[in-house]
Amino acid sequence: MTGDAMPEEPVLRVSSLVKRFANVTAVDDVSFDLMPGASLGIVGESGSGKTTAARILAGLDEPTSGTITLDGEIVDGRSRRARRRQARRLQMIFQDPYGSFDPRQTISQSIAEPLKLHAPGSAKEHRARVEELLDQVGLSGRAGRALPRDLSGGQRQRAAIARALGIQPRVLVLDEAVAALDVSIQAQILVLLDELRRDTGISYVFVSHDLAVVRHITETAIVMRYGRIVERGETEQILRNPAHPYTQLLLDSIPSPGWDLDRVARDRRALDRS
Repeated sequence: MTGDAMPEEPVLRVSSLVKRFANVTAVDDVSFDLMPGASLGIVGESGSGKTTAARILAGLDEPTSGTITLDGEIVDGRSRRARRRQARRLQMIFQDPYGSFDPRQTISQSIAEPLKLHAPGSAKEHRARVEELLDQVGLSGRAGRALPRDLSGGQRQRAAIARALGIQPRVLVLDEAVAALDVSIQAQILVLLDELRRDTGISYVFVSHDLAVVRHITETAIVMRYGRIVERGETEQILRNPAHPYTQLLLDSIPSPGWDLDRVARDRRALDRS
């Protein structure tokens, strides 16, 4: 024994990912690593390719080319068994989870569904796990007995997080997960996500156009424009000292005292021409 620790391997490795729709390349040569327990931001405006990349990670879209390696295993989503294995290790949270809940099922029943598919155990054990998950995300038993339509947006997002965490995935992909919430509720969900990551060791891929949110919840980030990565690095460094004009434009587009909308528009036109 030399006492030297083995280098930690990424829990998620994305290599040369490409996605084309007819003549449009939505994702173009995207690569990144996500370490265990880490949080990576994918930043960009609408049309940047960030959501398409997230959907590919979650197995909702097939890549045109490139590889995704999850826990050291190359992901191949072409078979039902492979998709099930992928879902067991990687879950996704959407901007508005209402559409992913069965409106006829209670919240507790919806949280229990992945447990039935992926986690062995009796109905009693599953009920106990659901109660544990509800408590973990700050929801009451009463909320668990409610239908999705009876909960607020923030409560539904907490329920979606509980459902995703139930089968103990290694990675959680969050696509604009707080964008539809009021600012005060956003803060509550971000604090919850931060606590859950510390408690469970799960890794996050946090997709957002909101730089303030990305700054709060991630340590590293990639900035996407027209499907390509234009900048990458530590989140705070990128936002304090952006190296690419597009990142600077994103920062300049945030309203603040002395904000010059005309200058932002001029900079955007100049960037589009370059």
